[in-house]
Amino acid sequence: MAIKTAIISAAAAASLIAAFGPSIQPASANPAKFLRCLASPMSVTSTGHGLWGTDERTTIKAINDWQSTTAQRVGNYYANWSTAAGGTVDCHRDLFKVTCVATATPCRS
Repeated sequence: MAIKTAIISAAAAASLIAAFGPSIQPASANPAKFLRCLASPMSVTSTGHGLWGTDERTTIKAINDWQSTTAQRVGNYYANWSTAAGGTVDCHRDLFKVTCVATATPCRS
């Protein structure tokens, strides 16, 4: 009889955990749900000149320009590239010029 009661108690506990367990999660389980993002992405274009090393420098410049432009348009809280959603930098090289376009959706945590 005691074994049957223990099995029923274990089954009841398992059903409670299954019912309430998924809603009880640590805050770090899904950090993306705590971000507040704007509705549309922002794009900023930056240009670098020269033959050597301008791709990396222009990429960094494009990200910095994106952060600066975002801070001016929507505020400092949204102007962090590391919290932005879908951040991409697309660069194209001509003979003496590199053009990079940084695009991301501004988010704040």
